[in-house]
Amino acid sequence: MSAAALSARDYRATAINPDDGVEIALTVMQPELAAGESAPLILHGHGFGGARLPNRYERSVYETLSGGILPSTEAARRAADAGYFVISFDQRGFGDSGGRVEIMDPAVEGADISAILDWAMQEMPERERLACDDGDPRVGGLGLSYGGGFQLIGACVDPRFDAIVPTATWHDLRYSLAPDNVVKTAWGAALVALGVPTSGVRLDPMLYRALLEGLISPLTGRGLSQAITDRLYNSSPVSFYDGEVARDGERVADPTRRTPAVDALLLQGVGDTLFNLNEALHNAEALRAAGNDVQVIAMQYGHSLPFLQDIDRIAYQTDAALHIDGETYETAALELAWLDWKLKGRTPERSIPRHTIILDDETSLMFDELPIGTGDHGPTVEFAGEATTGGLDLLLGILRRQSVSRLWSLVTGTAANALHAIKRVFDSDKPASGDDTALIARLVNALPSDHLDELASGGTFLPLTVIERDDQAIAGVPHADIEVSGDDATPIAFVGIGVRRSAGGATILLNKQVRPIRGAGRRSLELNGVSHRLHAGDELGLMVYGYHPQYLASFSAIPGRIAVRGRIALPIFDVS
Repeated sequence: MSAAALSARDYRATAINPDDGVEIALTVMQPELAAGESAPLILHGHGFGGARLPNRYERSVYETLSGGILPSTEAARRAADAGYFVISFDQRGFGDSGGRVEIMDPAVEGADISAILDWAMQEMPERERLACDDGDPRVGGLGLSYGGGFQLIGACVDPRFDAIVPTATWHDLRYSLAPDNVVKTAWGAALVALGVPTSGVRLDPMLYRALLEGLISPLTGRGLSQAITDRLYNSSPVSFYDGEVARDGERVADPTRRTPAVDALLLQGVGDTLFNLNEALHNAEALRAAGNDVQVIAMQYGHSLPFLQDIDRIAYQTDAALHIDGETYETAALELAWLDWKLKGRTPERSIPRHTIILDDETSLMFDELPIGTGDHGPTVEFAGEATTGGLDLLLGILRRQSVSRLWSLVTGTAANALHAIKRVFDSDKPASGDDTALIARLVNALPSDHLDELASGGTFLPLTVIERDDQAIAGVPHADIEVSGDDATPIAFVGIGVRRSAGGATILLNKQVRPIRGAGRRSLELNGVSHRLHAGDELGLMVYGYHPQYLASFSAIPGRIAVRGRIALPIFDVS
């Protein structure tokens, strides 16, 4: 007998992790279905510090606070009216869910995700209407940032996922938060600030400790401790691709960790300063190597620091529309159409290229393989020069120009407590707390925002190549062989691709993308992916900084000079 017609409704429910009894709060958005019709399931997860959708009509907490929709969240709302069961959930430690935020630990948050799928299959009131193939449900995922991380980790731990759409998320948290073990302290402070309101300070102490270790790195001369880098690796998709876990600094084979069998549409922002384009590239490479179908769209925007980047939103600015191959698509509609293809078998009107880089509001570039500087896609050029390292003198110089009353208001009642907080970093029996982190962050962030450009303006421009004609673009991941030498054996420098316009004016750091180099010696490395239209007479160069505000408190404590030389392959294309 055919199942009766099903009315649309939204309701709240709870899934319980059987390992520790923690309750995960759910909003279930049930579709309207005709008699006998079934529907796939989509799990929707929020970003760090966010909360689940209350229903299919209202905006999420973050959308309300920032004044605009998020495409992945809008896609989840629309999916509920397009023949999908949608479960939007408060990730562990956030909103109405129990437990503590464990930064996507596969054994903890991963088990939460499996518990939600178990609930949908075994307890959801209309579970018999789930679309299944031989008893296996068709499951998709939507979400941004932390909500993208749950999809990759979830697919790694639970084979029931068929298709995922992770937006602006990570491949390796060690690289995301501390590349070359130089901590992104500006982002560390931002993540703590974003996470506290909806978690009620239920954050893993590791996050506070990592931020503290970064804040005091100029004093200690080191980055993150081994225990923290091990945790970050184990909470990353790369550990599943490698089939290993990290223990006490050693990598140990783990047969339970393997690359998932799941198709993916990866959206990543070229202007994302937290999870850059390189992360999507490496996720795509690993997933494809396991036989999955993967498309990558490099958007213009992503995670952004409001005081460093020209954006209209807090923390995230993702592209609401994408211009691909002469047509403009709503990002939310594109994501849902891709899921329709993978979960309902509906062939999209236009196929999505394997790799698309959105150059600007009118132009996109399409590739079979995402360009990496190998010399096949543009020139390989040599460079050499000197640069200054160390930001302490620059910081102190600017601080000295502040009024006594301003500095006093910032440090009153803080200095003695800050010393106490620093000591706690080295006391493993007394983990750093959120209060400790806030005390030190107040001192480090004492600078007014109008001085941040000054801190980033001391970069050295090492010329690379002059563009000879219009309608060209640099798009992809430059690759460099760099040798660093100098008096300091462990200098910290920051490098990125810059352009000096033919018409004069300031030198631009492309897409605000800069990465650190710790220590002297020769190395081969990827620079952060970039995308920028070029004009005849523009000169590309390697920008070398001794200090950059994205790494607010991470720099060489003792100023010095370094010699930098090497060669770099630039992915340059004709826009036509």
